[in-house]
Amino acid sequence: METRDIVEIQQLMAHYGHLVDAKQWPRLGEIFSDDGIFDVIAYNAGRHEGLPAVIAFFEKASHPPAHHNTNLYVYEEAGAARAWSKYAVPSEGGKMFGGDYKDALVKTASGWRIRERVVTARWPAK
Repeated sequence: METRDIVEIQQLMAHYGHLVDAKQWPRLGEIFSDDGIFDVIAYNAGRHEGLPAVIAFFEKASHPPAHHNTNLYVYEEAGAARAWSKYAVPSEGGKMFGGDYKDALVKTASGWRIRERVVTARWPAK
């Protein structure tokens, strides 16, 4: 994978957190591909397939006040771009919880997009 692609993917991940925190749901097409999947089964919140379904989920879901993404590792697997990172989010009560994002990525005419994001819970607030 080219260094430029890795940097663009890192930018995509940062952009995700900013758009979600700003509740700019119509702009999620800047993050997810048209056939994008957002899998939040780990939080009993389902698997949402296709950009319209992803946007609809974000519009109605309860969101933490901030999303922080760290430890981003971008790699190739079987010829496909992947990313693995950690997230940390505060709860309204001030406790933190987080886990992993496992992403499958696709390069489109508009740049890199997440084709599938699987959210894994690792350390929930207590």
